[in-house]
Amino acid sequence: MVRTIGRVAAIGTLFIASLTVTPTTGAWAASACSSPQEKTFSLPGKPDVWVGAEMCIYTRGSGNNQKTAMLSINWSGSFLAGKRFDKFVAEVRVERNDTVYANEQCNWTSDLNNISDSEGQMWDCLAYYSSSLNGGWTADGRIIYNINNDGKGDYVWNLTGSPRVAIAPDGTETLVPSTEVSSIEEAPDDPTS
Repeated sequence: MVRTIGRVAAIGTLFIASLTVTPTTGAWAASACSSPQEKTFSLPGKPDVWVGAEMCIYTRGSGNNQKTAMLSINWSGSFLAGKRFDKFVAEVRVERNDTVYANEQCNWTSDLNNISDSEGQMWDCLAYYSSSLNGGWTADGRIIYNINNDGKGDYVWNLTGSPRVAIAPDGTETLVPSTEVSSIEEAPDDPTS
């Protein structure tokens, strides 16, 4: 999923409290997001590329059974014709107590290499899982990348996962108290439903 939100970041500094903007449909019972994370990629013979990333977990549905992990990125960097990356793949996981329940990969290599007007767009990679188990759900992920012409092969940028969604005293899922909690009240569409 790609959302245009305008340029929201500057090289080296993240000026927003949260990268995630209002997703498309459906009310969330609970959600939690990591603090924004950022990385500047030094590219041989080309302008550097800055990437901001955020991990969020959402629950919704009857008994909060639908779990959605979302990795969102945006980027900034001057466009120069030619290949920037040999690989730029996002991986997002739905986890419960550090056990992986669902995993999805999104290949954004051609987006970062070929589309000069995509700067400032928000890209989302989503993984879905249905479970009646409550508590301990998080989103986690990483970006696997290979910088063109650096001669070093693949790198892995392990992202900090979201805070956990926990069980409230009444038995419902709720947010773990944290300053990192998202105020998002809607969920992205589940293409599998």
